[in-house]
Amino acid sequence: MDDYRNQNLKKIDKLLSDCDINSGKQLVKEIVSNIDDRIVELLLSRDSNQYYILTSTRNDVFLMSFVKNDYNSVDLQKDKKINICKAKFIKGTPNGELIITFPNKEWHLKNIIKGRVFDFLQDVKPVNINNAFYDSSIRGEFHQLLDPDHAEEIDKLRRYMQEGHISHYEYDDYNPSISKAGK
Repeated sequence: MDDYRNQNLKKIDKLLSDCDINSGKQLVKEIVSNIDDRIVELLLSRDSNQYYILTSTRNDVFLMSFVKNDYNSVDLQKDKKINICKAKFIKGTPNGELIITFPNKEWHLKNIIKGRVFDFLQDVKPVNINNAFYDSSIRGEFHQLLDPDHAEEIDKLRRYMQEGHISHYEYDDYNPSISKAGK
């Protein structure tokens, strides 16, 4: 957990390195140090009187906002990535723009001045995971695909791979329906 905290603080320092919010940096660092997960992507947005920091971790998305000359309070909104209904890329930095839609709210950030907007959206966008289709397997080959127990296991493996928990090499190793060389 301390490794995550140190990495997260380094990322925030880099993001806020050339911003004129010296008194607000400490408050943002305190909030970031309480995040118990690794920060994956960061964006910094600025409009006429506010700064916004959009942060994604493996499971959550955070939106921190504070008024330019009043750094004593930071408004923090948090939501789960699985609650995101739609994520739309409009324009990359500088002056980037994106829209993230939840069931009951929408985050619309304009004038994103730091960060990679497209990479952020790739991280948070909802992904439909495909289920395998087992009815059209070839008779006499890959009999594991016809066994319902194996089908569930292969679906779990495919989900793990599509969500990024295992590599496609590990998927091939663990999948009983793929023949292995030397066996």
